Amino acid sequence: MLNRISAAIGLIAVLGGLGDSVSARTPSVAEAENKAAIEQLVQSEMTSRGIPGLQLTIVRQGKILFTGAYGQANIEASTPVTEQTSFPINSISKAVAGVAAMQLVEAGKLDLDAPIKTYLETLPETWSGITARQLLTHTSGLPEIADDNVRLLDGAAPDAAWAKVQMLPLKLSPGTKFDYTQTNYVAMGKIIEKITGESYADFVRDRQFDVVGMKRTRFADTTGAKARPQAATLYTHLTLRIEGMKTVGVERSKVPFARHEPWTEMVFPAGGVRTTSTDLAKWVIALQKQKLVSKDGLQQLWKPQPQADGTYRGFGSTINGYGLGWPSARRADHPAITPVGGARAAIFIYPGDDLSIVVLTNLMGASPEKFVDKIAARYIPGLTAGN
Repeated sequence: MLNRISAAIGLIAVLGGLGDSVSARTPSVAEAENKAAIEQLVQSEMTSRGIPGLQLTIVRQGKILFTGAYGQANIEASTPVTEQTSFPINSISKAVAGVAAMQLVEAGKLDLDAPIKTYLETLPETWSGITARQLLTHTSGLPEIADDNVRLLDGAAPDAAWAKVQMLPLKLSPGTKFDYTQTNYVAMGKIIEKITGESYADFVRDRQFDVVGMKRTRFADTTGAKARPQAATLYTHLTLRIEGMKTVGVERSKVPFARHEPWTEMVFPAGGVRTTSTDLAKWVIALQKQKLVSKDGLQQLWKPQPQADGTYRGFGSTINGYGLGWPSARRADHPAITPVGGARAAIFIYPGDDLSIVVLTNLMGASPEKFVDKIAARYIPGLTAGN
């Protein structure tokens, strides 16, 4: 009898061990299937959109789940995208500037609701009522200093463009409506430099990139792709037709062609960061773990700001809100924080689902924000694109 009992106990233990083993393997198998499905989705989107190269990083529960690199960083040289390839993130840089501003708020050095003349004394009288909050939320009414080809006003040098834009009339009364303008972040960068006594790039590098360990992140330069072999070459199918400072039409080619974006230090806060999807994922994790700003500070950055009439504006029906440098998808189910840049880069953070997705491409017009929800749906049951 004792032997039978011992055998039974041994069998139960073995079965229990088998159960643990099956449980341990199942998530790995499921994740492998998930990754294969996501990679198939990504390849399909790249083909249909004509995207040469792409990086993808997915974060869940504060950890990087996986990173993928696909396609070509340079078509002409047949250079593949790797996890080390850096991409421009354009206006996602505004979210970086928002974090820099909030760090100064939390240090007691910046008041978002004080007139910006508090910090930049030589501004014209027409700008006297504008606040830092209005700069960050694009409700200042300021005229435009750079067009969609990243050319400064009238092709002027940076200092001349800054002087010239101050001579133009306001487009709107400050605080009334959302009007997306690069000038807002040029001004914000100058305020940050005045408060800190550092260059904007140095302050951000010291207080964000180095803190997080973003070793492949930097600001744009003019040394050219040959001096930066791990930098993706930019492409587009679109030729923009610009009148004044606004795009009024586009022409589309079947074959992508190289696109040059002449960033200057003046517009670094508006769109000058180059990075990898992995570095951006680390940055998102650091933000959510309160390593850069407090929990309250992050909530302030993410909270959509209303216009004077109480309505909200963004970039369309999906990205329909804007906080302090941070766009958002205001929706009942699975709302998301949605920094996007250059119609080629996107971060979608789903706070209620503990999921973040970073997609970087080297094609202007790729618009990854249109398919990030499809990737997220592999982890969020019931989520549909646009929701």
